[in-house]
Amino acid sequence: MGPATTLHMLLGAIVGWGILSPLAKHNGWAPGPVSDWTTGSKGWIVWISLAIMLADSIVSLGWLILRPIFKHGPSFYATLKSDVKNYGWKAVLTPPVFRSRTGYSAINTQDDNADTPTIWKRPTDASSIHEEDATPEHLIGTRTTAVSLILSLLVCIMAVQYAFPHTISLALTLLALIFALLLSVMGVRALGETDLNPVSGISKLTQLAFALIVPGAHRHAITINLLAGALSESGALQAGDLMQDLKAGHLLAASPAAQFWGQIIGSAVGAVVAAAVYKLYARVYTIPGGLFQVPTGFVWIFTARLVTGKGLPERVPEWAGGFGALFAVTTALRVWSNAAGSPWVASWVPGGIAVAVGEC
Repeated sequence: MGPATTLHMLLGAIVGWGILSPLAKHNGWAPGPVSDWTTGSKGWIVWISLAIMLADSIVSLGWLILRPIFKHGPSFYATLKSDVKNYGWKAVLTPPVFRSRTGYSAINTQDDNADTPTIWKRPTDASSIHEEDATPEHLIGTRTTAVSLILSLLVCIMAVQYAFPHTISLALTLLALIFALLLSVMGVRALGETDLNPVSGISKLTQLAFALIVPGAHRHAITINLLAGALSESGALQAGDLMQDLKAGHLLAASPAAQFWGQIIGSAVGAVVAAAVYKLYARVYTIPGGLFQVPTGFVWIFTARLVTGKGLPERVPEWAGGFGALFAVTTALRVWSNAAGSPWVASWVPGGIAVAVGEC
């Protein structure tokens, strides 16, 4: 983790428990016992942490989306402009017929013997040669991938509709799965580049989006918000785990097909075993209780209440808004310093997620 992140967490703990908690208790904003999630300062400062997490997530994930546009946009526009000037829109919009697994590179040459200009050519330089993949008999075919994706989506839809029959509609379930698919790609990309999967930010981004889609006056607004966030976070988390497994298997020359079927079996068995173990624990212990406080569960519920505007304690909107705006600026500064090649600047700027975790 490194000293920078741990120092940022320490800063969050000092601000949360050394300043905000006594302040909320002294002013009567959190009159209950300090450790109480509902009326105590423990439950009061978690709203500030959530606002910081939301601000950090929106800025970070927004940059993750915009960065390819800023990075490749100018060169793409220049190439497109040149091709349109030389060959016209008709030739540019005509898709190439021949493609290879290693891809193609755009060039500005024309075949004098052809009726239409040749805009695409298969690369032959050494830099375009990719690593050899597994042999065909050890690969997962496109049909298997497509059928598995469709079946998994159908099973997910049926499970949600069965468990919450009169709570979330089929349309909202489909929308949540679309969010999960798109944000899973974002999470895998971030994990591959930074070794960190921003699943917490992804789920909160989905919760924020669903707060705009489902009005706060809806009787099941909070439950729908929780379900949408859970679908997106679990999708991104599992996508990242599977990618890391397959990457390790590729480095060790393992069979992707064997890994695929192993993951299918493990997921099916794990889902049933995990639910059964939870039921066993719930029979013996009180959940949430003194031994198992499930703070993450409270964070999820409070996030749903925060984005839907329900159940906010006194003075939370002002303090949460102020801290959210502050850490939106600091996160933007960290993103800019990393993009500009000055990561040492980011080490001295408090990270939103680390500070928020320290406050919790």
